[in-house]
Amino acid sequence: MIIFLALLIWRFIKGTFEYERVTRLKLVLIPFYSIFMMVASLKRDFSLQTLALAGALLAVGLAVGVYQAKQVQVHVTGKVDQYQRPIVEVKRNWPYLLGWIVIFALQLAFEIYFGMELTGHEFSQALLREILRDLSVLAFCGAPNAWFVWVLNVATSWAYAACLLFFHPQCQAAVRHWHSHNK
Repeated sequence: MIIFLALLIWRFIKGTFEYERVTRLKLVLIPFYSIFMMVASLKRDFSLQTLALAGALLAVGLAVGVYQAKQVQVHVTGKVDQYQRPIVEVKRNWPYLLGWIVIFALQLAFEIYFGMELTGHEFSQALLREILRDLSVLAFCGAPNAWFVWVLNVATSWAYAACLLFFHPQCQAAVRHWHSHNK
């Protein structure tokens, strides 16, 4: 287990400093899916305390998401995909990794606040779950998560995506609807 976790950590950190393709899935669909899951989980655990904490987490998550997008490097490959959209790649860099660590720490703090005992095993399980969620869409969509995880994901993914799409028109072109180009 330790070796597997170490390999995943290495892959995650290494991937943060490599270019990866901008996709509609990551910049549009995942933020929308996260909103749906956040609303569903908040309805299930609704209280005034939950609502107040969710508001605070949204504010923190938005700030972290903007910070994560701060030093993203955008590279236009000069190639186009099957829909004639430019293929654009981004390298997330240190701010993304540091923001990820902050969000992970917040999630652990909330887990502890709501009763989880933080043993070494629980910590490694939480770390494994979060890294897998970041590396795999299937793990992201398939894992059951508490409302605070969804709130933080909504805030960070929306802020990160909005910054990329607003400050880098190349990213907009890479995710635009292909029919609009053909008209």
